[in-house]
Amino acid sequence: MHPFRFFALLASAFLIACGSEQPDSPPPGFAKAFANLPLPPDPEFVSRSGGSDALQITFHSPAEVPQVIAYYRQALTRNKWRLVSHTDNPDGSAVLYAEQEGPPLWVRISKSSRGGATVELTGAVIDAAKQSGR
Repeated sequence: MHPFRFFALLASAFLIACGSEQPDSPPPGFAKAFANLPLPPDPEFVSRSGGSDALQITFHSPAEVPQVIAYYRQALTRNKWRLVSHTDNPDGSAVLYAEQEGPPLWVRISKSSRGGATVELTGAVIDAAKQSGR
């Protein structure tokens, strides 16, 4: 997904979620943490949390958990993404970890209490100086 399209969708979600209030601006590092972010099928913004080094965005998808897992298994093997690990949990949820030419992404997919799936996307800004041991 093109980054501009993602930010437009996210801005719309913030406006809808906040009603007439001004939405919080994304924290510093947001663009780096979520560049090329694959969104779940028919995403509905739920919440965000985090700071300048890491950010978690939660979405609801009407698709069932197995469909969303299959979607992310495929999405995280394209567009410079590399799926590093995929863990299926006994409760039917799954956690995927992927890397790209940039920050990593953790995806947690679980059954939503309203039906469909809850998708938590967690991105981190990696400091190149810290990685190289400087």
